[in-house]
Amino acid sequence: MRSYLVDSSVILETLKGNPEAENLLKSLEDKPKFINAVIFSEVLFIFLKNTTGKSYLTLRGNKKEIDAHSAKIIKLYKFLRENFVEVPLSEEISDIAFKMVLTHALLPNDALILATAKFYDLTLATLDSDFLTAAKNEGIEIVRGDSFSETERAVQKD
Repeated sequence: MRSYLVDSSVILETLKGNPEAENLLKSLEDKPKFINAVIFSEVLFIFLKNTTGKSYLTLRGNKKEIDAHSAKIIKLYKFLRENFVEVPLSEEISDIAFKMVLTHALLPNDALILATAKFYDLTLATLDSDFLTAAKNEGIEIVRGDSFSETERAVQKD
């Protein structure tokens, strides 16, 4: 059975009610799903901004603002822990990611996500097209959209 690294784009868009993201995540329902610390951080970071309506600088050190939204933040945390297993990052993953930054001009977070998929031999589930070329060149399978049929999925592994 194939296992999946679920990118923050899928999780965040699912939380927003995007049907494409919801369908993609639902299609993975019975399959092993993973995240890493980068994905966890991106989801929480963007969720905080979207939930509070405040800038990142306003949120930093603002316990009152965090406390005001703690029920939603805790709900997000439980959602992540109940639906995904977090795989650890390592020095080897960081080295792979660094090479991907240089080779494919990926931003560091995207490189760490893609390097995690490569290291653990996971298919990357994403809505982010920034991964496509690098994933293909690295031999990493990508699944996008709301279907796993051969004609509707983008499989980047030859």
